[in-house]
Amino acid sequence: MKPGRNDPCPCGSGKKYKHCCLRAESAAAETPEDFLRRRVRAVIGDLAQRLLRFIQGQFEPGLIQEAWEDFTGETEPFDPKTPHIVVFMPWFFHHWYPSQANTRFPDLAARKAAVASELILHQRRRLDPLLVRYLEACAAAAFSFHEAVRVEPGRGFLLRDLMLESETFVVEHSASRSIHPGDMVFAQIVRIDGLAMLEGCGPVVFQPLEKPAIINLRKTIRGRGDVVGEARLKERSLELIDLYLELAERMLHPAMPELQNTDGEPVEPRTLVFRVDNSEAAAASLDAAQLAGGEDLVQDEARRGPDGKLIEAGWTWRRAGNAIHKSWNNTTLGQIALTGRQLKVDVNSAARAARAKALVERLLAGNASYRATKIASTEAMLAEARSRPAQKDDSEHERLMQMPEVRQQLAEMLMRHYTDWLDTKVPMLGERTPREAVRDRDGREAVEALIAQMERDGARQSPPLDPGIPAMLRRELGLG
Repeated sequence: MKPGRNDPCPCGSGKKYKHCCLRAESAAAETPEDFLRRRVRAVIGDLAQRLLRFIQGQFEPGLIQEAWEDFTGETEPFDPKTPHIVVFMPWFFHHWYPSQANTRFPDLAARKAAVASELILHQRRRLDPLLVRYLEACAAAAFSFHEAVRVEPGRGFLLRDLMLESETFVVEHSASRSIHPGDMVFAQIVRIDGLAMLEGCGPVVFQPLEKPAIINLRKTIRGRGDVVGEARLKERSLELIDLYLELAERMLHPAMPELQNTDGEPVEPRTLVFRVDNSEAAAASLDAAQLAGGEDLVQDEARRGPDGKLIEAGWTWRRAGNAIHKSWNNTTLGQIALTGRQLKVDVNSAARAARAKALVERLLAGNASYRATKIASTEAMLAEARSRPAQKDDSEHERLMQMPEVRQQLAEMLMRHYTDWLDTKVPMLGERTPREAVRDRDGREAVEALIAQMERDGARQSPPLDPGIPAMLRRELGLG
């Protein structure tokens, strides 16, 4: 058996295995690629601190702040705790130099010199030659968006530069364990002595849904040319950073969704309060209600006292279900609760509140008088929904999904939806339909990304999306 790291070394030296023969065995198994990567990591271990000390000794205060304002496009003070520090600092060290106008560092601007290049200029003789080559490689490598094409967990991944449209295998032991094919990162690929390493990598992994925006920026940077070169990419680095910040902020700080109910109305939870003169008569009127447009009132519960008098009752105001299963796909329009002489109606939009008020006044005639409407925030509604157990709804959903006729109808509905999508104008495709977008190379790539996102999202649904739907879309669009 192979000894453990802390076991006595079998060679008899008296040392622990990890301090003796394990080192020799590991060195013998190490590839030249691994050796170079370890050497590079060793020489750049304190690089950030070295560059910061160099800045303090060589430049007046304010250099980082000026770069930060260019990076963010804002005048807020530099925040060293920003999640974007892993992108900003490499960009600042290796690529940024102040513009000619309105700078406190005109000499640096005139030479178009970055901090790392200044370090080489002043300290080349004191720097490890491997470190110099690394700094020069960082200066040559542009930041870009990269898509994982193939992943070898624990070793690295084949990345496609979405701007340069080239592929490179990058040795990256850690990140390759969490990235999947189709994921995208914002970073620079640094090449040194045949080794490609991922540097300045953003903290956010982007999904295929974001790819059309990246393709649109590529078209802008490309202009009338057929390809984008590394030099042009470095010239347009701020446009790339702007898009990175936009996409990353959307993921790091997602905005509250604009909720809509099934009628497409903005969700605004409201409770209407009425005063009832005769609760027995009110309950009888609601029980006997005949509504138009496929709507009805279904009594949920009624509780009476020992004397037979009504204590409370409830009704669901709904739009009826489909012909296959009456309880599936019902739309609940509101909940009515009668307690004593008070009647409340809970709805989720202003339009339904107006309809509910008219409905109660019509059904109860002079037996009910309107008192007030209470409006709740959608944030409070979502918080309540998250804290409330959903066992009943979940179990009902799962029960319905096990019914063959329900699953068949759902599959048919989804197939119709995605078939219609082929001829629907999509904002992410520049208001073109998928059939129109696939007529050019960029459009095909964007459409393929949207279909890949459908597959990812569909795999998490219950039931999962039928694999035949993405296959149908690719077949109809001529995508391989």
